[in-house]
Amino acid sequence: MASVARKAHWTEKGAMSICVCIGTKGQYVKTAPVLLEMDSRGIPYRLVHANQHPRITRDIAESFGLREPDCRMAGCERDIATSGEALRWLGRNLWGLLTGSSRQLFLDDKESRGVRGKGAGLMLIHGDAPPALLSLAAALRYRMRAVHLEAGERTYNPLQPFPEELTRMLVDRFSRILFAGSQKALENLKRERVRGEVVFIGMNTLLDAVRLALQRESDLPWKEGEYALFSIHRFESINNPQRMRFLLGLLRRLEGQRVVMTLHDSTREALRRFGLLSELEGMGHVRTVPLLAYHRFIAAMRGARFAVTDGGGPQQESHLLGVPCLILREKVEQSGFANVWVSGYDPEKVRVFLDDPERFRLSGGIERFESIRPSKAVVNRLERELDV
Repeated sequence: MASVARKAHWTEKGAMSICVCIGTKGQYVKTAPVLLEMDSRGIPYRLVHANQHPRITRDIAESFGLREPDCRMAGCERDIATSGEALRWLGRNLWGLLTGSSRQLFLDDKESRGVRGKGAGLMLIHGDAPPALLSLAAALRYRMRAVHLEAGERTYNPLQPFPEELTRMLVDRFSRILFAGSQKALENLKRERVRGEVVFIGMNTLLDAVRLALQRESDLPWKEGEYALFSIHRFESINNPQRMRFLLGLLRRLEGQRVVMTLHDSTREALRRFGLLSELEGMGHVRTVPLLAYHRFIAAMRGARFAVTDGGGPQQESHLLGVPCLILREKVEQSGFANVWVSGYDPEKVRVFLDDPERFRLSGGIERFESIRPSKAVVNRLERELDV
């Protein structure tokens, strides 16, 4: 009843609304606890699916119990797996913004008629994936106030990762409210003297997502501590044949040990394109599996001897769970995690990690962060903004 009363309160006041546009696996996972927190408080929001990963995100939504999107941007029936598909998706949706034909996706009828004098409300933007860039473009096009979740993360190298580093800096430049989830991100935003209000939320909202995932039972066919978990998917990795060959060399080095590899559609397509997929499939010690439901992936991460990834999400998840993690990237946005070893594609650095992964394990698990509730901090600030 309280949530209904709050919703009626905002409706009567004609308060500004919230639009959330997300479409990738990482965006759905890290935004899910914020959406659930708004649901619990009865805060209305418009959920726009950017349609970059429709299949993966459907499974994630089911894992978290998220509601159906209000509308969807132009996309494909399957998850985007190639650079060509990504460019076509981006072009179609940018055209909709330029022509104004996408107005009904982001604005309700009242907003679309322009009856609100202070603009059309808030656009909650997450991270640095391509939908973040489209969300910013929509916010500017339709006079919405941009709010950036996971702001301030930097490598200060525009090519590592590209185009994510440039996207994040651009969104930060135009955001009214910037939620920083790490001390380093907070320092970066202060150093850059961004125009918007910087709000420190203690940690990335991924913390709350992992908490929710751990509350679900996840029966896995692999015994805890008897396998390594691989997850490789970033475009700068999979579009480079030398890096893909390095990955297969690393997997061959682990022969005699059990490896579980979650295989993204884009990674499978890249391996096939480079003529390497059959080599991977011929490795008897490697079990490739489709992307797991999020709660099952977190259970697999928690039970792994160590993880190998090029993704920022799995890097943070490994830190929250205390699992040793090897990062196949030369630059990362977040550093200083004692369980993480950033090797790039340097064989010697990889050897240092593989010689004794257990020395990178952290004790205490997620309970180390019991007092930190980042999603509540985000919604607390959004709630105040709605009452302006």
